Amino acid sequence: MDYQQPRPGCSHHQDTVTLTFPRRVMECVDICSNADRLGLSDNQVTALVSATLKAGGADLDKFVISTSTTRRNRMLTRYHISQEYMAAFSEDPPKYAALHWDGKMLRDVLGGDPGTTSETLAVLVSGPPAYPEGKLLGVPVTVIDSSTEMAQAEASMDLLEAWGLTGEITALVFDTTAGNSGVHRGAAKLLEQQLDRKVFYLACRHHILEVLVGAVWKNLFGKVKSPENPWFKHFKDVWTDLTTDNPTTLSIRQKWLNKKKKECKEILQEILRSEKPPRADYREMAELTLIILGDTPPRGIHWSRPGAIHQARWMARNLYSMKMFMFAEQLEYDEETVVKLERLNLFLGLFYTPMWMSSTLAADAPANDLQFMKDMMKFKRTDPEIAQAVLQNLKNHSGT
Repeated sequence: MDYQQPRPGCSHHQDTVTLTFPRRVMECVDICSNADRLGLSDNQVTALVSATLKAGGADLDKFVISTSTTRRNRMLTRYHISQEYMAAFSEDPPKYAALHWDGKMLRDVLGGDPGTTSETLAVLVSGPPAYPEGKLLGVPVTVIDSSTEMAQAEASMDLLEAWGLTGEITALVFDTTAGNSGVHRGAAKLLEQQLDRKVFYLACRHHILEVLVGAVWKNLFGKVKSPENPWFKHFKDVWTDLTTDNPTTLSIRQKWLNKKKKECKEILQEILRSEKPPRADYREMAELTLIILGDTPPRGIHWSRPGAIHQARWMARNLYSMKMFMFAEQLEYDEETVVKLERLNLFLGLFYTPMWMSSTLAADAPANDLQFMKDMMKFKRTDPEIAQAVLQNLKNHSGT
């Protein structure tokens, strides 16, 4: 149908543009795909397209347009686009691929009861040359009435079969939760059984290290029973009152620890000077570590405002602990607390941060793990309590 759109504000000279819309306007792929990209609901898309047609003088009765039609065509468009992606992917799949998966409880947006959450699984594969950064296969909602491990394994396997990738998987990448890494019924083991061959286990070192710093904090300061850490809450409340000109740094006397200090500073300076610096919170941890070791980060010394304080934000333990030690004098902590913070930051600064920053390199993980364990065995002579807490938790994860 042809119609003319008048130009507002030009009564003496009207410019017009003639457009042609199909009667079944919601079958336009561009409209449906852009609506998805913008996160518009079916009602919003229908209202917007209807208003556009009406503004051009069109008779809406001559168009097939309704909320149900919009929804149906958007679903069909998604299906066709996904088939095109899968066809293109099948022409050049990675020859040796790693399967990644991770679950998260998210609000149900698929028609369930308002406020309910569902276990949602992100599944992707990675592998050179075309997909070194990974290719998302799907984000299924796992079956609630089955075990999490079995549900995740089955959902991942279904996607591998749909994409024709069961023969290309050579490694599994996962967080070291009991559900993933269980020796007999873990999701990784179940997937390996379904693939019917041995594959490499590339367990995420980040998750292991999250457990370690939590164990050290608990050993020194006790278990935090509330959702928010009261130590961090107090620090956040007084942050604006602190003077940040003269932070306290670690005083290290032992020769081998000074050697570790030098190594750590070199590693972190190199990482922070790279063309692709780490993400914001990792970068802040690396910069705080350099400051607490008496060095200056490449972009100078500056301080970020304290962030989240609830337990789920495990990185907060590192960032807050470092700042709490550096400004302990102004915070008027008692001597026992200052000593505990010093011990914690000695572990964080010399061992934890460099281990964390290098843990993304799966090929280096075995050597890094072994060196870390050797360092902790030696660190027993300096701080047996912290070293033992770390070694015990490493032992608990030795299966991965």
